[in-house]
Amino acid sequence: MADRHGYGNHIVVSMEQAGEALRKILDNVTTDVRMGVNAGVKETAKETAKITRESGGYSDTSTGRGPKYRKAITYRFNTRGITCEAQIHASGHEYSLTHLLEKGHHLWNKPGVMTAAFKHWKTGEEYADAHVAQNILKNIKF
Repeated sequence: MADRHGYGNHIVVSMEQAGEALRKILDNVTTDVRMGVNAGVKETAKETAKITRESGGYSDTSTGRGPKYRKAITYRFNTRGITCEAQIHASGHEYSLTHLLEKGHHLWNKPGVMTAAFKHWKTGEEYADAHVAQNILKNIKF
């Protein structure tokens, strides 16, 4: 586009080049939005994992695992084509405690007695639901 003249945010092109110029503008906007969405989702996942780790309400001695379970809570971020996804999870073998801690469970050596439930995953989920859109909008730059 040799005869393209830019005036601030305005682009002047011939009619023959208008389609190509518009496609390039849309490609740039699409890339910027995609990068903003990815950054917002990743930022939300990182903060959600931190909140989930800290909001357990359980002591490291109550799980019998020390700080191992708390440290195992992390996030995974993947992009596939134009989509991205993030997962908050307990890594290693510690994932097996997640359901037991979140829901509570019966004790095998004390019939009729249940352990207390620690709603740490629900807290993280509520945070993610409330903040993902804000973080995406914050990261999209025009």
